[in-house]
Amino acid sequence: MGYDVYYNGEVDVAPPLTENDAVILRALVNREQTEETRTIFAAIAVSAEPDLPGHEGLLEISEDRSCILPEEGESCHGVRMWLRLLLEHFLVPRGYVLNGEVRWESQDPDDRGCIFIKDNQLEAVDDMIFNARPCWAPNHYADDILKQSIQKLLDSADNTGCSSDLTVVAASHVETVRSLLPEF
Repeated sequence: MGYDVYYNGEVDVAPPLTENDAVILRALVNREQTEETRTIFAAIAVSAEPDLPGHEGLLEISEDRSCILPEEGESCHGVRMWLRLLLEHFLVPRGYVLNGEVRWESQDPDDRGCIFIKDNQLEAVDDMIFNARPCWAPNHYADDILKQSIQKLLDSADNTGCSSDLTVVAASHVETVRSLLPEF
């Protein structure tokens, strides 16, 4: 994609990077060929996903070396890929644990989301923009699986032999709906 992206957030590194590892990480994200980075670039080249991001310099390191930060201001796509490659080929093998989030948005309103990292597990989630329509004609969004589960729950309702304010539903359907809804 040939347009600007804006990142916001940080990823904590525990323990903080050593001075030497910070130098190597900076060299990696700037695609500098050094004695230390050649081995890592070679490992990436023979991995299942051998490509490098199309842009360099997308990540920075905090002064105390305890955070990895995205480039400030206008940037380019590639932070997600750099973080994945750094985790797999550099940080995890050296015993570092990453946690944090980096949000992105671009000129294209459909291209925005968040990169989540928890205990070295990385997942990128695109934001879903949903127009709920005006208040006089709302269209509340739920995915098909949730809609079907709610319908099964409602279909299982039975008040035979109960007072007018009591209805019994199938416990399995209640558990299914519970498992699909996030904790609030």
